[in-house]
Amino acid sequence: MSDYGVTPTGVVIKRLDTIMNEIHDDLSEGWGVNTRLNPKSYLNVQVTAFADKLAELWEYGEQIYHSMYPFSAEGASLDNAIQYGGVAREDARPTYYPIHAECVDGTVIPKGTRIKTHTNPAIEFVASADTTVTRNAFSFAKIRISVVIPSEIYTIALDGELFSYTSNAAATEQEILTGLEAAITNTAFIVSVEGNLLYIESADLLRTHLMVLGGNLTTESVTGIVHYASDFNGDIFLPSGIITQIVTSVPGLLSVTNLIPRIAGRLLQSDIDVRQAYADKIFIRSNRMLESIKSAVLRNVQGVVSVAGYQNDTHVVDADGRWPHCIEMVIEGGNDYELAMQIWDRKAAGIQTFGSTEVTIPGEEGEPVTIRFNRPAYVYVWFRVMITMSKLRPLPPNYVDATKEIIMNRMARIEPGISIVPQTFLRDIYEQIPGIALIEIPTYYTADPSIIPPPSAFIEQEVTITTRQRAVTEETRIEVLLSG
Repeated sequence: MSDYGVTPTGVVIKRLDTIMNEIHDDLSEGWGVNTRLNPKSYLNVQVTAFADKLAELWEYGEQIYHSMYPFSAEGASLDNAIQYGGVAREDARPTYYPIHAECVDGTVIPKGTRIKTHTNPAIEFVASADTTVTRNAFSFAKIRISVVIPSEIYTIALDGELFSYTSNAAATEQEILTGLEAAITNTAFIVSVEGNLLYIESADLLRTHLMVLGGNLTTESVTGIVHYASDFNGDIFLPSGIITQIVTSVPGLLSVTNLIPRIAGRLLQSDIDVRQAYADKIFIRSNRMLESIKSAVLRNVQGVVSVAGYQNDTHVVDADGRWPHCIEMVIEGGNDYELAMQIWDRKAAGIQTFGSTEVTIPGEEGEPVTIRFNRPAYVYVWFRVMITMSKLRPLPPNYVDATKEIIMNRMARIEPGISIVPQTFLRDIYEQIPGIALIEIPTYYTADPSIIPPPSAFIEQEVTITTRQRAVTEETRIEVLLSG
């Protein structure tokens, strides 16, 4: 078997010097003359030129070989290679914010309507589809009495449940509203009276509800959820109550605000990110349920950062409180409803879902089905990287930023339930940053992000993470110091 080409250990190419030696050997044997005697001869120039082109062909063949495999291909070749696993590079996407829009009942907000933050500079968002804000899908409603009639029944139906109040012969507007407030006992709603208006608010800001009013009641305004997309791609995080300015005037649109989490966008997935995600996503075809769910969630739901799955296949509640014969998915990011649909589509029949987040979706026959999963609780980790310089090589001037970037990149790949062992970072730091003789990485961690630990709080320790937690950090929580 040849020592070159595709071998059992991979591809081995002929280098320029090997090709030149083989050509000279063949010519010297055929002509009976040592063709290497004069390096500047016309013949040696020709051999060098032709050997160089042959070496380029070997290198081209090596590139073709490596372009066939996801963990060595790059760019378009990587896109082609991962198609065999049913996986594709994730395109750049904008960030979507579900906006609570207060409107006159029945207002249509056209696609392309713009709103913006009240920050400077402002960030604009565009309505992603035509949306009608109506009492048929409201999150917050202001109701007033259209006419006060003695001894009249005033009724409000919420999600099919009827609530009513009968006024007395001398009823006032305030008494009727107070009576309706007391009559609505469903805990899914927060009800109050302010002035001459009855306020009905969804206890869960992520949900909308159906409302039907009697003929003697009407709406002052209703607030529905309208999805707006950022003007540019990428993950844009904003605190609640920041998006409040209306750019495009729409008749009937009174106010806007962001009260619930975003659906995170992303930039075009890099080659490194594609390779890291490939192994998880190819499990879309797996027969193992947890792997299939994880793959489907990562592949089909925008904004998912991390996924971990656990199963209790015993007949008793396990040590983590999971019910018998259930699965628990711990998912960071993504829309609740979309996540629930992916879990429902991939889980086996008869297997329960476990978690504190509950989403009701339609089943196979349209019946309501409750899907449960958990969101990870964050454990905030601080790193104090103590570097001792080597006496043989200097540190690069960007060693601080490079060290932080290495830690940040590694932490970004940590899934829920994975503990942090600082020593595992050492290899990457030693390999990528020259001039280091010794590294120590004491850490501190807490569930309270407002705590700023003193230097004495940092110790050499493993950061223990439970199945429902995820370790996170940020650049401001990483300190790089020169020891001594």
